[in-house]
Amino acid sequence: MKTFWRWRDTQLPDGTVILNAPTGHTYVTTPGSALLFPSLCVPTSELPPRKRTHADSGCADRTAMMPRRRRTRAQIRAARIAIERRQSHDARTTRAAQRIGYTDVAVPPGTDHDPPPF
Repeated sequence: MKTFWRWRDTQLPDGTVILNAPTGHTYVTTPGSALLFPSLCVPTSELPPRKRTHADSGCADRTAMMPRRRRTRAQIRAARIAIERRQSHDARTTRAAQRIGYTDVAVPPGTDHDPPPF
């Protein structure tokens, strides 16, 4: 969500995470260890000041968006169906060409060419 939907997060030294939604809402989560072992969640030092990056200006969000489709889902589905139909047609014609019919059997020399009566 943070990558594609412009959510921002900040983690404090005690493990608390502050999530900022694109709508402006702020959500604060506390680590589970803070509830079970509060004495262990004491920060050991101050954090250095955060450097502002190009991503903070909002310009970098454009590169992190979901890629655009080159073809619609309907076009992709139609292409997939066409490929399957072509493969099926090729398989049928190959089987038909390999099939040996009665008339394709070589006749031994000296015999008549009429088929036996059935």
